[in-house]
Amino acid sequence: MDLKPTTDHETVRKLALRAGLEDGTFDDMVEVYGLFDGDDIVASVALKRSADVFSVGWLAVEKDRRGHGIGRRLVSRVADDAMSLGASDLWALARAPDFFLKIGFKLSSEDESPGPTYAECSKCEQYKHTCHPRVVVLALSSHSD
Repeated sequence: MDLKPTTDHETVRKLALRAGLEDGTFDDMVEVYGLFDGDDIVASVALKRSADVFSVGWLAVEKDRRGHGIGRRLVSRVADDAMSLGASDLWALARAPDFFLKIGFKLSSEDESPGPTYAECSKCEQYKHTCHPRVVVLALSSHSD
């Protein structure tokens, strides 16, 4: 499978919605990646930058592809990109915080976060029903592939 940049945001959006994520925008994206199996995108991730704050966006893996290290590979890719752009931390508003904690992120709080907040979450019908997000952060100095 090939991990490569993609501008096919509509296919990424459809994948994310199938994976249970809420809809969003592609504003402030540095790069959007698709993991391709042939011509099909089976996973996606994006690196978002707002001023000097870098965060993970559009992380989605087809349900039948989960549990095989794909999510870890995708997050590692954007962490490497963020480091190359001078970031010291990588933030995420994690729908699946246990996944992020397993790959080295630490729990944070909205108060500590210079980026991700629950502002958009609180408008979503999934918030606190089927989605219980947490703000997490990875110190990129501890990131290793």
